[in-house]
Amino acid sequence: MKPDLLTNTNTRTNTLAALRLDPAARVPVFDGTVWEAVQLGGNFKYESWTDHWGTVWQAELPGMVPTDVGHPLADLDRLADYPWPDPWALTWTAADQQHLDRLKQRDIVVGGAHIKFVCERLCCLMGMDNFLMALVEDPDRVQVVIDRVVDYNIVCLRRLMDLGVDILHVSEDLGSTNDLLLSPELFRRFLVPAYARCFAEAQQRGVMIDFHSDGAILRIVPDLIALGITCLNPLEVTANDQPRARELTLGKIAVLGGINSKIVQTGTPADVRREVERAFALWAPGGGWIAAPDQVLTGAPPENIRTFWAACWEEAERGA
Repeated sequence: MKPDLLTNTNTRTNTLAALRLDPAARVPVFDGTVWEAVQLGGNFKYESWTDHWGTVWQAELPGMVPTDVGHPLADLDRLADYPWPDPWALTWTAADQQHLDRLKQRDIVVGGAHIKFVCERLCCLMGMDNFLMALVEDPDRVQVVIDRVVDYNIVCLRRLMDLGVDILHVSEDLGSTNDLLLSPELFRRFLVPAYARCFAEAQQRGVMIDFHSDGAILRIVPDLIALGITCLNPLEVTANDQPRARELTLGKIAVLGGINSKIVQTGTPADVRREVERAFALWAPGGGWIAAPDQVLTGAPPENIRTFWAACWEEAERGA
């Protein structure tokens, strides 16, 4: 059972304080009670479908992220005739507004999610290998695609901000288990200017930005901080040296994640509790941290999931 005392502080106010690097009453626990996001209809679906960019998606398991299997710009010779999608074609229905209104009545942070941002969108349009090769072999045409994607993103993010969300959530996997997908030099040449354009209006309007990237990304964390991003997630434990990650982020950017989901999925309850204790010992001092697993806990034994959340709540209360 979650402690009553934690219930009083696992709140919107407490979570916003952590995101802003202000003193928080406790470490917020990302347990479904502190943060919920909405998205424009047609941005992304967890099923087999074809999106309005023309990317074909194949779902392997219900509720899991589908795989992009058809890429409309796999050959950039198609670029001249490619039908660019209209960001205003994404829907926002009366039912969506009613749902958002209900969220705003709760004591939670409300996010606006934009799934598949710039690098991820280019991978989905071109195929990952084609995109990464074209950055070197065909940079001018890749830049054309990036610019059009950024134009699209700016409208989508503006639409989300106009809905009154507290924070924008963008997904942009930039790393593998061992390193970045592209060199820091290519990242700074192509993606940093794209992100700066995408985020300019949010910064002007004072809307926070949550940036998701799986994989090993420590080499570009200073760049992400310089872009004015509010929160970085999830800083995968198995891909990023955690003490170094804390050193790079402390007092500069909030972090959501930092607890090894693989241990929850494959370890014993005792292993799970030790992992939660390790993460709190590292990340809680100094604030700016929201306790969360670094991946969804799909397939984890129910006892491990119960132990995970109970340990998080207990550690959060202990650190108050």
